[in-house]
Amino acid sequence: MPNPLRFQPVALPADRPATGSGAPEDPIAERIRELEAELRELQHRAKNSLQLVISLLKLQTGRIRDPDARAAYEQTLVRIEALAILYRQLHESGTGTHVNLGRYIESLADAVKHGTPGGLANVPIEVKSDPIQIGLYEAMPLGLITAELITNSLHHAFPEQGWIRVSVTQENNGRARLIVEDNGRALPAGFDTTADDGLMLAEALAAQLGDTLNTESDAAGTTASVSFPV
Repeated sequence: MPNPLRFQPVALPADRPATGSGAPEDPIAERIRELEAELRELQHRAKNSLQLVISLLKLQTGRIRDPDARAAYEQTLVRIEALAILYRQLHESGTGTHVNLGRYIESLADAVKHGTPGGLANVPIEVKSDPIQIGLYEAMPLGLITAELITNSLHHAFPEQGWIRVSVTQENNGRARLIVEDNGRALPAGFDTTADDGLMLAEALAAQLGDTLNTESDAAGTTASVSFPV
């Protein structure tokens, strides 16, 4: 009678983490990458949509004859441009959530200056900022405030050697401060900021950042400041 088959036990190697290109992905890490890609795509679309709105509005430039209507139209363009620049830099940052504040304000100041008609566009704007990274929800109101304050300065009656300075400094309380100053003529005595649509908007946005817009004006010029969380 033939001998029965005998099976020898085979020693299997100990389990090891899978390696190489065929390794299973961590589902949480994979989902985070997917969300980051979706966020970048949304920001890219927002940037393109805002640029399209700006282009469409600019087609109507020559049809606006009334000075007040034209001023309101130009300020609307500045506000949209402030958001378009923000979304562009968010997309370029690679993080999708934060921008370099100094770089953002420099681009914004340049856009406001070149969007201002006449000789006022020749007034130099100096920007100095501590190295601060700021999130979308703080950058958006802060950018709009900056645009309003620079526009307000540019529409002052400047002396021959006019200038505008924008500075951002880190404070010791988890906040930073934006200061926009110029050497233009002082605001009229008893000037009511609530009577100016741009400054009224800036004050509302300052409240959103947890502060009030502080404005001081005398013969040496005008200074406005606001703090914000960082």
